[in-house]
Amino acid sequence: MYSPMRFLAACVGAIGLVTPLFAQDESPSRTVAGWERWPAAGVKTLSSEAAPNESGWLELTAPRDAKRAGISVRPEAGAGSWDLEAFAEIAVPFRNLGTEPVDVELAVFDAASATGPVKIHHRHYRAPATLPVGGQVVWVTVPITGKNKSPLDGKLISLVGKPREFARHGVMDGASIARIEIHAKNARAGQRFAIGKVVARGVPEPWRDWPESRVFPLVDEFGQYAHRAWPGKIKSERDFAARLKAEDADIAAHPRPAKWNRYGGWASGPQQRATGFFRVEKIDGQWWLVDPEGRLFWSHGVVRVATLQRVGGVYRGTPLPDREHFFTLPPKDSASPLARFYGDESPSTRGYYLGKGRHAVYDFLEANLFRKHGADWEAAHKARALRRLESWGLNTIANSSDPDIYLRRKFPYTAILYSAPMGASEFRIEASGGSWGKLPDPFDPAWERHMERTMRTELRESLNDPWCLGFFADNELRWGNSWHAAEVTLASPASQPAKRALVSVLRKKYRDIAALNTAWATAHESWDALLAATAPPDKTHPAAKADLEMLSEHIVEKYFAGCRAAVKAASPNHLYLGARFAGSGSAFVTRVAARHCDVISINIYASSLATLPAILDTAKGMPVLIGEFHFGALDRGPFCAALVRVADQDARALAYREYVRSGLRNPAIIGTHWFQYYDQPTTGRFDGENYQTGLLDICDTPYAETIEAVRDVAATLYETRFGVRK
Repeated sequence: MYSPMRFLAACVGAIGLVTPLFAQDESPSRTVAGWERWPAAGVKTLSSEAAPNESGWLELTAPRDAKRAGISVRPEAGAGSWDLEAFAEIAVPFRNLGTEPVDVELAVFDAASATGPVKIHHRHYRAPATLPVGGQVVWVTVPITGKNKSPLDGKLISLVGKPREFARHGVMDGASIARIEIHAKNARAGQRFAIGKVVARGVPEPWRDWPESRVFPLVDEFGQYAHRAWPGKIKSERDFAARLKAEDADIAAHPRPAKWNRYGGWASGPQQRATGFFRVEKIDGQWWLVDPEGRLFWSHGVVRVATLQRVGGVYRGTPLPDREHFFTLPPKDSASPLARFYGDESPSTRGYYLGKGRHAVYDFLEANLFRKHGADWEAAHKARALRRLESWGLNTIANSSDPDIYLRRKFPYTAILYSAPMGASEFRIEASGGSWGKLPDPFDPAWERHMERTMRTELRESLNDPWCLGFFADNELRWGNSWHAAEVTLASPASQPAKRALVSVLRKKYRDIAALNTAWATAHESWDALLAATAPPDKTHPAAKADLEMLSEHIVEKYFAGCRAAVKAASPNHLYLGARFAGSGSAFVTRVAARHCDVISINIYASSLATLPAILDTAKGMPVLIGEFHFGALDRGPFCAALVRVADQDARALAYREYVRSGLRNPAIIGTHWFQYYDQPTTGRFDGENYQTGLLDICDTPYAETIEAVRDVAATLYETRFGVRK
């Protein structure tokens, strides 16, 4: 999970296979763009052929070599923007006219603003979708906001998603919409799809005219939203026993797939060379993991099988300071056993609690597990987690999971090495940034010693363990573009080891500071002056840009080589699974990483994996592991759907099937790991994230629709994969 914009987008966008929030015949709407007259005013085609059909749909066809095929829509001449503040969302219906799925995107931009000489980029929101074959209508929407704010806004602290009754969703300024783009992503020649009218529609849900005394507490004693009902909501403690009994029957009725061996590999599939450890092999054009017994293995996993949140530091529950009005809590000094679930946690690495030190928390999830299982809840929860994964057809306990669960060695698992301490500045490049910390400094001699110590202490139980798939190193670092690493290093203090290393490289290349000044159009008096300077060179000078790219490669190469060396020195038989890139990754960094990693790992929040050309091209034919993905909805209590939103739980299940099966159809992909086992707290974890991401909710109840989809995929996992080999 990575950027602030992504945080906001998670809670307000509507993603593929989404039914409209507002039916056009039941709520106000306004046509923003239509195709009755063609060419239409304000419409520009984007690398595509476009023509309206008799039914009023605009048909678009992608020509050869068009990565984006679609249209851009602006207000008619003389109008700088649309004022759509009175509506709730911008919506476009899509239909696939071809014989293969099409990835599309609706992007909305509000008017640019400026302060002084620095131009503020257009704020925008992008909603992707995958159009299935068959021509069914798929609505894609972007919610819009207004100038007025809820009187409760200042009270809804540290929530990425807020209850829609009391806070209007949307990241766009509805009064100033400047441009709308509609296109297919990574389009292939001849792909065809159609779009209906662009409409603004729906009245924003009115704020409830409640006094604060009625709005708060926001959640009940179980940590559930207090002001809405939904199927499966816990109403009393008696419900926990009934849920336990029902799930026991469900698990008994659904054993693990019979064709799997003890590792979850394909026992009835072709036998490969057994090495006693997991490895990767390309077979008939497909990449596979091969398990310790030599059976083909495709990693069907889930992240964070745990109650605690391990992201370098360990976090639990939901923060309390400045938000006590949110909660219905037991007295701290009460004799009640529920008081034990108070605690505190490490300083936050981002969000509202950044810089506020350790802070008090309450853990509703663990309290609910106590209500469900009694005093022995920890042992019962961990044993049940293994039973669930087996019954659901998952075969991997993925990143950030509880070691006390995965070290029982009932499932293959992944481990993670943080190459620099999370939340600290040690061994990091001072001027860099990132949601999960600054870039590590691979030239700091203590950096390698830290990794060696971490591998042999914190990760010692996984060394040479055949159940361990391999080791990631770090998570979603901000690598930037091809010159970013060098820029932030040169902007760091003279004491930065990486900066000293780069200046040494430059001295060898130019020998004389005057030669560098000529190439860069700078005026450094000496090499020491360059070392002391914190302004990177101007990239408009070709030599300066080329040097920045060369120096960035020097840093990235050192980083990945160092991580590989640390993993292999401590556990030579295990896979080095890479750095868990975020989003589409960086082509520059991926190219360098491919020289050192056994697997390229990347967290891709999207509606499908049907088209991944950028990743596959830069990975140079390497196996790719999807470290995170998910879908969420707003129909079961949480305020924030997820990074990829769908309409409801049925749509969530459908999206799960399509995503994993699109991975199975891709010869480079060797696994997909769902993020995560549990929903995040309704009132937000340490950084405010409160996504409906779980296979289970905050009360430990499985989402039945999603579990059915997981089992459905698992039932034919290997047959699907093997059947599409080239």
